[in-house]
Amino acid sequence: MAGDDRDRSYDAGAASHRALRAIRRELERHPLVASVRGFPAETRPRVVAELDPHRLDRAVGSATVTVRWFAGETAASDPEFAFHYSEADGIDCGWHFGPNPHVDGRGHFQERADATEAYRYEAEEFGTLVPARVVWEVMQALEERIEEG
Repeated sequence: MAGDDRDRSYDAGAASHRALRAIRRELERHPLVASVRGFPAETRPRVVAELDPHRLDRAVGSATVTVRWFAGETAASDPEFAFHYSEADGIDCGWHFGPNPHVDGRGHFQERADATEAYRYEAEEFGTLVPARVVWEVMQALEERIEEG
């Protein structure tokens, strides 16, 4: 069966790596981003974007967006991903797509006021699951959160 052949040739690691490369390229193009690094020699590759504090609508010493992306076990699987934003002394939040017992569905937003508090969760719907497009969707949502402050 052709479908079985495609699944056998599918490489989840390679697909995840391609997604992270696309994510990195889009983050490098985003106006809030000062620099991007990625793919450290760890078991869970990620991309980390350092945001330009002068372009944020608030005073922060440093702020990052850390992205993890797993393309799924099969080519037909939905991905699992996290875009996590953190400031040195401020906002700690993230947009996630994957199983979570705190919300119905796979998409959610989580935030906490400080490191001593538990996260609060809200269901979140994503307009796309295409890695490069998710970058722009999440970064737009992040800009709105920062403005709310």
